[in-house]
Amino acid sequence: MRRISDALARRPDLILWLIAAYYVLAISLRVLRSEALESDEAEQLYQSQFLLMGYGRQPPFYNWLQYGVVQLIGPSVFAISLVKNLLLFLTCAVYGLAARILLKDRRMVAVAMIGVIAMPAVSVMAQRDLTHAIATLFAVALFFYGFLKTLTRPSLWTYLLTGIAVGFGLIAKYNFVVVPVAAILAILPEPDLRKRILDWRLIPALVVVAVICLPHGLWVLGNLGEATAGTIKAMREDASGNPVLDRLSGIGTLLAAIVTGGLPVLAFFLIAFRRPLIDAWQATNQWTRVIGRTLVICLIAVGLIGLGFGATSISEKWLSPFLVLLPLYLCLKLEAANADTTRSIRRLLFPVAVLALGFVVYIALGNLIGPMFGDYTKENLPSGPFIEQVVAEHPGAKPVYVITDDPYLAASARLELPQARVLLQSFGQTPPLGEAERGQAGLIVWQGGHEGLDALQPYLHRNGVAAEGLTPGTKAVPYLFSGGRDSVTFGYAWVEPGR
Repeated sequence: MRRISDALARRPDLILWLIAAYYVLAISLRVLRSEALESDEAEQLYQSQFLLMGYGRQPPFYNWLQYGVVQLIGPSVFAISLVKNLLLFLTCAVYGLAARILLKDRRMVAVAMIGVIAMPAVSVMAQRDLTHAIATLFAVALFFYGFLKTLTRPSLWTYLLTGIAVGFGLIAKYNFVVVPVAAILAILPEPDLRKRILDWRLIPALVVVAVICLPHGLWVLGNLGEATAGTIKAMREDASGNPVLDRLSGIGTLLAAIVTGGLPVLAFFLIAFRRPLIDAWQATNQWTRVIGRTLVICLIAVGLIGLGFGATSISEKWLSPFLVLLPLYLCLKLEAANADTTRSIRRLLFPVAVLALGFVVYIALGNLIGPMFGDYTKENLPSGPFIEQVVAEHPGAKPVYVITDDPYLAASARLELPQARVLLQSFGQTPPLGEAERGQAGLIVWQGGHEGLDALQPYLHRNGVAAEGLTPGTKAVPYLFSGGRDSVTFGYAWVEPGR
């Protein structure tokens, strides 16, 4: 560790290689730890069958990336983990490029990148189960790189790059819109920066934004309810019916999310810089003002949006695209105060590495240790072995399609039967079975006993499958890593039109 610290003190740019190694390790451990999937992973693997302009309540940027990777290398846990961790790495790398524009000390640039990984949303939540929020973090980093370049060294390319970032952000997550608005408001009090807003090059940048957003924008116009209802429902999940109390609850969760998302970063910086960080609080310059204003305006905007929609719950992951500015802001403060940075990387790297590496190892070992105490997670669900067993016991039959009402079974079907088309009852945009498909063998799967087939009957009829003639069966399959101690009951039925 000391050799690494000494090398980083001489060449801070090496931090990017350590970050790359960390994400390679994260991908490797994810592939090794379980063939079962978390909620967002299962959703992405299922939806990667389709290239659509919209996928429900979330914009499609992450889905499009996942679709492309799956088309290239096939459906797998590796494909799912690759997209996530590659985006996280690119977020850190582009964030470092943005920091390099403002920070003179290269050690502080490295500290800013480590500060991104210090965020719980990046080192903990993202490694557990996040997708669209990760794409938004990347878009925010790319936006600030283009935006800061435009403010310091404007050119047509920097305006276009900023437009590309805004376009990506708007189709990554709808709350991204707060970021460019806040950034523009933040530079208004600075006369030399304010003039960049009225530059003619802003017009082609806006054209780029429009072109990127057009396909999804057209979809939203025709599916407004589907695009917004899920998010609004999630924000009002614990509504009591009292508008005043509900809004107070929402503001309370916002403040709690700011603390839980920002406090760990502050704590890590205090470990690294100690008293100079406290002393730097009074230091200021143009860029501390701009970044600080942007961060504050973003958080205020989220609060106002929450009040407007009557939100009772605002989670930490919703704030991560805004709180990601905190490491850069702290670095700017420290540099403005001329703080000593000679030992900063070493002091920050070790505790952040313990958190980041410790968590990916923890969730890998948790799948093995939890079942010893009867504690099972989604990554212990044996949906893959179940499908494998059902197909193996039906020699010579390869289903052309699989129908289910369970997202984890749908994702496992994609892994075990990549040649089959998978239909999930809850995803309304799934194209129905065609005439040729209905004339071939299919497999119906669900979690539970024989009664599970009854819940699927309306969906089967809509796809031209006669549920009345099916012969359901069940299987009790042991949880993954349980040693056969506990099992899950699954149901299945073959559709064999030719027999």
